[in-house]
Amino acid sequence: MNAFGIIRLSLGMSIYLVGLGVGSSAQAQSLFKKIKNRVEQTATEKVRNKADKVVGEGVDKAIDGTSVKGNTKVLAEKPEASLTQVTPDSTTFIKAFAKYDFVPGDSIIYAADFADDVNGELPSGWNSNAGSVLVKLNQIPGNWLRLAQRSVCLSSNDQLLGPDFTVEFDLLMQFDLKGWLPPSFRFGLLASGNVSSTDNTLLNDPKGVKSFYTELAPLADCANIALESYQAYTRYFHSMPKKHTELAQWYGKPVHIAIQGQKERLRIWLNGEKLYDVPKGIPGENEFNQVFFSLSSSPYKDEQVGVYISNVKIAKGMPDGRTKLQKEGKFSTTGILFSTGQATILPESEGVLKFIASILAEDQAAKIQVIGHTDAVGDDKSNQILSERRAEAVKRALTTRYGIAEISLQTSGKGESEPVADNQTVKGRTRNRRVEFIRIQ
Repeated sequence: MNAFGIIRLSLGMSIYLVGLGVGSSAQAQSLFKKIKNRVEQTATEKVRNKADKVVGEGVDKAIDGTSVKGNTKVLAEKPEASLTQVTPDSTTFIKAFAKYDFVPGDSIIYAADFADDVNGELPSGWNSNAGSVLVKLNQIPGNWLRLAQRSVCLSSNDQLLGPDFTVEFDLLMQFDLKGWLPPSFRFGLLASGNVSSTDNTLLNDPKGVKSFYTELAPLADCANIALESYQAYTRYFHSMPKKHTELAQWYGKPVHIAIQGQKERLRIWLNGEKLYDVPKGIPGENEFNQVFFSLSSSPYKDEQVGVYISNVKIAKGMPDGRTKLQKEGKFSTTGILFSTGQATILPESEGVLKFIASILAEDQAAKIQVIGHTDAVGDDKSNQILSERRAEAVKRALTTRYGIAEISLQTSGKGESEPVADNQTVKGRTRNRRVEFIRIQ
């Protein structure tokens, strides 16, 4: 908000506070401070107090300045919400992820797709301070954690991420907009220090001994986005809020969020778009060991707000495919993702495909075997066929989109026959779903 906007809001709120019967200057200043913090979308705790309930509706209308045009579909508080899956066509695929350069870490340490958890409950091992539960969404695959308003959720991860790491998850937001501000959504990482990564104290204030978070403050036709990091309670990095005009077009559709940390460097992508690349965004001391999600309060009823997350994946280390292929003659990746039970490559795989193509282009005389692997879900025969089709899909993507010579690539599939991890766990199945590249000449 510019200076003129702040002055205009100040005048408008002064009139509004008089109308509420706030008599003393001290009372007015206290309420106005809460309102100002709410405008900046950076004080989640302040919007939970009694003053927010008193002035919430009037504040939101004053801040928005205009009436909202049109409503999104209502999401009912029930196990299944009516949402429509939107599958991007090839044009959308290329446009959205053409510049995507995210490559996941080479060692998966945590995965949660909630497939083994019970709907209507919080995922096993997770912690939360409100009624966030798992639900199914109509026509959208998988189980999704629906975040309750005024909540913080901590994952069940307790592993240290190290100095180099990646985090990925899917996000879906849907609102029944009626003219007020929806609740803002935060996601980030923290280092819990001497307490457990799921300790209750982290629910009250998820900063730990160091942390960072990105905040998405949705509006009817856009969203405000900000990034902050902390060394304990001292702010280490702060970005001014910026407007993201495309986010509102994705309401009701899954979007993919990716995070990469390299020592102090922090990069964040939203559906293929790089939101941040901060050279010194991460404090140097301590190691992250927790990913957290939070949703603020709003004047809306719970059934008017739907914010969901799924497919959380954490990996450590940096990909070293170039060295492994040149020195060891092979490498594998879990970063090429497919639609469940299909050979359709998902858009968020584009960064990995681009990375692999750059390696293969350096040695055009090499002959490479592309091998597909699946987990053990389903029968042996189906998985064998699926792994072969997925290997062919990868070859087709490398040759048609990145110009790798078709004669240099051969394909085969191993199905579920060569697992590298336990198929009884989500983490193990995630590791087993991989594509392997072996140099044969």
